[in-house]
Amino acid sequence: MKVWPLSCFLLLLSSQMLAAESIALISDLNGRYGNSTYDSRVARAIETMIQLQPDLVVCTGDMIAGQQQPLLDKDWLDRMWRGFNLEVTEPLSHKGIPLLITPGNHDGSGYAEFALEQERFNAQWAVRIPELELLPGSEWPRRYAARMGTLLLLTFDGTRPGALPPGELAFITRMLEQYGAEASATLVFSHLPMWPLAKGREHEIIDDRDLLNVMHRYGVDVFASGHHHAFFAGIDDMGMVHLGNGALGGNARAYTGEKRRQPHSFTLLTLANDTIIITSRAAPGFEGSVPLEDVPPTLSGPLGLLRRIDGPVVLRP
Repeated sequence: MKVWPLSCFLLLLSSQMLAAESIALISDLNGRYGNSTYDSRVARAIETMIQLQPDLVVCTGDMIAGQQQPLLDKDWLDRMWRGFNLEVTEPLSHKGIPLLITPGNHDGSGYAEFALEQERFNAQWAVRIPELELLPGSEWPRRYAARMGTLLLLTFDGTRPGALPPGELAFITRMLEQYGAEASATLVFSHLPMWPLAKGREHEIIDDRDLLNVMHRYGVDVFASGHHHAFFAGIDDMGMVHLGNGALGGNARAYTGEKRRQPHSFTLLTLANDTIIITSRAAPGFEGSVPLEDVPPTLSGPLGLLRRIDGPVVLRP
């Protein structure tokens, strides 16, 4: 995968953008445990996205504030989901912008003790199937593959650190094998990242070499995640993009090894002319980007090294 210099950025934006496909990525919107309301920045971010009119919004988890003791009951969980729908789902739906989701640890943790939260997550989204093509073999809403035009979008239950359960890896492998060759680009979404992006969450990653090898084998272009509350876009040694999304709720965090917290943000991903263009929109106004000089040039982890992306990226062949 080739990274183009920033001098090419405006040229790419101005050429054939009518054919571009754009995706806004949001993550970690939840506030304190049990809250059914949201910080005002969430509404401001959604307003900005509606103005930008992306083809799709993807949320990489933590839409409500669960996963603690004592466990919340059904009515409380449903009240939090109503709050999320009021702030996020319904404004996007009214403007005809589809929303794809993946479970997070605070809204649908895969651990057995949070079975009720899993149940309410499933019930919430069973009646909110997006107007995209869900592909055979999907298990909406926890793990599924969808098409948007010629793009393949794949998600799974990435809510627990360490290696994936065998069933999750088998699902990912099966769907990539079946649908990946037909796609112009493939994007995989999870809640937990595969690299330690944020201070204090160094061990809260999907540390799974087999998953990484499977995605490389089938030519995945982008692996996007949340949970670490810091924006980072980097490339691994096989040319795949790893995109960590900033938080819109909760605490902003510092990068691993640093002290300064990064701003709340969301991400814009544009695919045009066989390139991927990644930009961030930072709070409070969501008009400017996370300063590039604040983003580490490299990040290391158990699976190797990520190099920061400084400009458009050419899709993998």
